[in-house]
Amino acid sequence: MYIMLEKLLNELEEVCHHCEGNGYTEVYSEQFLDKVSDLELLYPSYEQALIIARDKYVDEISHKTCPYCNGLKVIPNQNGKILISNKDKVVQFLRKQNLL
Repeated sequence: MYIMLEKLLNELEEVCHHCEGNGYTEVYSEQFLDKVSDLELLYPSYEQALIIARDKYVDEISHKTCPYCNGLKVIPNQNGKILISNKDKVVQFLRKQNLL
Protein backbone atom coordinates (compact mmCIF):
# COMPACT_ATOMS: atom_id res chain seq x y z
CA MET A 1 0.00 0.00 0.00
CA TYR A 2 2.80 2.41 0.93
CA ILE A 3 4.61 1.77 -2.36
CA MET A 4 1.44 2.44 -4.37
CA LEU A 5 0.86 5.70 -2.48
CA GLU A 6 4.46 6.77 -3.02
CA LYS A 7 4.15 6.01 -6.75
CA LEU A 8 0.91 8.01 -6.93
CA LEU A 9 2.45 11.00 -5.16
CA ASN A 10 5.47 10.94 -7.48
CA GLU A 11 3.10 11.13 -10.46
CA LEU A 12 1.67 14.37 -9.06
CA GLU A 13 4.97 16.21 -9.41
CA GLU A 14 7.23 17.30 -12.24
CA VAL A 15 10.73 18.72 -12.39
CA CYS A 16 10.81 22.45 -11.67
CA HIS A 17 11.17 24.27 -14.98
CA HIS A 18 12.66 27.39 -13.44
CA CYS A 19 15.72 25.73 -11.86
CA GLU A 20 15.67 22.59 -14.07
CA GLY A 21 15.53 20.37 -10.99
CA ASN A 22 18.61 21.81 -9.26
CA GLY A 23 16.73 23.40 -6.38
CA TYR A 24 18.65 26.65 -6.79
CA THR A 25 19.16 29.43 -9.29
CA GLU A 26 22.42 31.10 -10.21
CA VAL A 27 22.98 34.75 -9.38
CA TYR A 28 25.59 36.52 -11.50
CA SER A 29 27.64 39.49 -10.34
CA GLU A 30 27.94 42.63 -12.47
CA GLN A 31 31.58 41.75 -13.21
CA PHE A 32 30.51 38.33 -14.44
CA LEU A 33 27.92 39.83 -16.80
CA ASP A 34 30.54 42.24 -18.14
CA LYS A 35 32.86 39.31 -18.85
CA VAL A 36 30.04 37.47 -20.62
CA SER A 37 29.45 40.54 -22.79
CA ASP A 38 33.14 40.61 -23.71
CA LEU A 39 33.13 36.89 -24.51
CA GLU A 40 29.99 37.28 -26.61
CA LEU A 41 32.08 39.16 -29.15
CA LEU A 42 34.31 36.09 -29.53
CA TYR A 43 31.62 33.40 -29.73
CA PRO A 44 28.63 33.03 -32.08
CA SER A 45 25.95 33.08 -29.38
CA TYR A 46 25.27 34.42 -25.91
CA GLU A 47 24.69 30.86 -24.61
CA GLN A 48 28.17 29.78 -25.67
CA ALA A 49 29.72 32.86 -24.07
CA LEU A 50 27.78 32.13 -20.86
CA ILE A 51 29.00 28.52 -20.76
CA ILE A 52 32.62 29.61 -21.20
CA ALA A 53 32.23 32.31 -18.53
CA ARG A 54 30.67 29.83 -16.09
CA ASP A 55 33.71 27.58 -16.43
CA LYS A 56 36.27 30.38 -16.17
CA TYR A 57 34.71 32.61 -13.50
CA VAL A 58 33.10 30.26 -10.99
CA ASP A 59 33.82 32.62 -8.09
CA GLU A 60 31.59 35.30 -9.69
CA ILE A 61 28.50 33.07 -9.43
CA SER A 62 26.44 32.61 -6.29
CA HIS A 63 23.35 30.48 -5.71
CA LYS A 64 20.00 31.14 -4.10
CA THR A 65 17.13 28.79 -3.37
CA CYS A 66 14.72 28.53 -6.26
CA PRO A 67 11.66 30.70 -5.48
CA TYR A 68 9.32 28.42 -7.45
CA CYS A 69 10.08 25.05 -5.82
CA ASN A 70 11.72 26.34 -2.59
CA GLY A 71 14.66 24.01 -3.13
CA LEU A 72 12.50 20.88 -3.44
CA LYS A 73 13.48 20.43 -7.12
CA VAL A 74 9.91 19.51 -8.08
CA ILE A 75 6.61 21.35 -8.47
CA PRO A 76 3.06 20.01 -8.66
CA ASN A 77 1.93 19.11 -12.16
CA GLN A 78 -1.65 19.70 -13.32
CA ASN A 79 -2.97 16.73 -11.32
CA GLY A 80 -1.01 17.84 -8.25
CA LYS A 81 -2.48 21.34 -8.53
CA ILE A 82 -5.98 19.87 -8.70
CA LEU A 83 -5.27 17.78 -5.59
CA ILE A 84 -3.96 20.83 -3.72
CA SER A 85 -6.95 22.93 -4.73
CA ASN A 86 -9.23 20.22 -3.29
CA LYS A 87 -7.14 19.59 -0.17
CA ASP A 88 -10.11 19.99 2.20
CA LYS A 89 -12.00 17.23 0.40
CA VAL A 90 -8.90 15.01 0.39
CA VAL A 91 -8.38 15.50 4.14
CA GLN A 92 -12.08 14.80 4.75
CA PHE A 93 -11.80 11.56 2.74
CA LEU A 94 -8.68 10.44 4.62
CA ARG A 95 -10.37 11.11 7.96
CA LYS A 96 -13.41 9.07 6.93
CA GLN A 97 -11.10 6.21 6.06
CA ASN A 98 -9.33 6.56 9.46
CA LEU A 99 -6.03 7.30 7.70
CA LEU A 100 -5.46 10.56 9.59
